[in-house]
Amino acid sequence: MKKLLSTLVILAASCHLSIAQVSEQQKQQDSIANQILIVLNAVRNDPTSFIPAIDRYRTHVRSFTKDPKALDVAVKEIKAILKKQRPLTPLNVQGALYSAAQDMAKDITQYGTIGHIAHDGSDPLVRVKKYGTVGSLGEAITYGHMTPELIIASFLVDEGTPSRGHRENLLNPTYTLVGIALGTHPTYGRACVIVLGTP
Repeated sequence: MKKLLSTLVILAASCHLSIAQVSEQQKQQDSIANQILIVLNAVRNDPTSFIPAIDRYRTHVRSFTKDPKALDVAVKEIKAILKKQRPLTPLNVQGALYSAAQDMAKDITQYGTIGHIAHDGSDPLVRVKKYGTVGSLGEAITYGHMTPELIIASFLVDEGTPSRGHRENLLNPTYTLVGIALGTHPTYGRACVIVLGTP
């Protein structure tokens, strides 16, 4: 009986430790997500101020497309856009968007998902509707960038997306709500999911 009780105590302690570790990890990720939001809102408030960050991004990354000129083209595009971009409304965190971003970040971590369709076939709208209602929405996902500045720069440069959809989402003047979450892709490292929307 004593042996059984000892085993149960050990299991309970291990479970408590595991939960505490997960909670601490989530706190760290939420802290980084908040820093990402600060950078994103700074870009929206003063677009031209982020041009030096785009230049720093260019020195830190290599093109991941077959066209070696693609990165330089995308960098030139976004710098021209930021010079002309008017200030935008700041984004505020909204619960349903945050939860939807969390779900996708967990999917990336667990299943190595690439793109906007989760392993269960759900798309961004389906994920958001699990938690609430929203008007229009857009989702942006990037992989492998560690700092908030590089993450936002990668979305804005958006080299690997011909439509520049991530860039358009972050600079969309109609979006006022946001949810940001982080995960870890098994191959590409840190993943950042940003879900933006209107009320």
